[in-house]
Amino acid sequence: MPQPLCDVSIKGELFFSAGVLRGSPFAGDVAYVIALWAHTDGDIASILSRMLKADIAVGTAMYLALVSSGSQKSALKAAAKAALPEWQEILLRVILSVTDPLRTERNQFAHWVWGHCTEVPDALLLTHPKTIVEHNASFRQRVLEMPDGRGVIRPMPIDDTKIMVYRKADFDYAIQAAERARDLYRLLYASIADPTVPGPREQLLGDREIRAKADRLSKDSTGETRALLLL
Repeated sequence: MPQPLCDVSIKGELFFSAGVLRGSPFAGDVAYVIALWAHTDGDIASILSRMLKADIAVGTAMYLALVSSGSQKSALKAAAKAALPEWQEILLRVILSVTDPLRTERNQFAHWVWGHCTEVPDALLLTHPKTIVEHNASFRQRVLEMPDGRGVIRPMPIDDTKIMVYRKADFDYAIQAAERARDLYRLLYASIADPTVPGPREQLLGDREIRAKADRLSKDSTGETRALLLL
């Protein structure tokens, strides 16, 4: 897991710019995580299309028109509740729950600000744009009064508790997480497309986290649903 910069370095010079990524050996990892999620969103749109019994192009257009991930999730849950057998609807809810944190990291990769620290050359830094904005604003707003009445600008130090340090192991983990999300949605699509084939359902329920969450959500379900979610 990435660490806050405050736990790694307190002396190095910091640089935050678009050029940081261009010169980094981890740029391909960042792009790959984002690209994986782009394909996963296509698979999710296909799931929505099947639930709506709509052409894939229509379902994809609808899904992508829902700008926020919260709206997309609400649409999926509502469609699943109306269109799917209970066991499939439970699996969709479980997978949404499991992959939400993984999508959050993808969103940070795509929308946050990348940086570099001279004291940590084997890593990239990542922080919310607000961290940079607040630091830059302090150059204009914080004034130190001198004895002779003059004022000089004394910027506040950047909040290094909100800057995360990503090393190779962290990027490897992010890639594994994005690949896992892709695989889960592909298995879900297969289980919805042809529920008579048990393989995809069995693979999903073979995942320890998926199985545990499915067990909890199916406690009050019908006997048929519980039987399908037990291996």
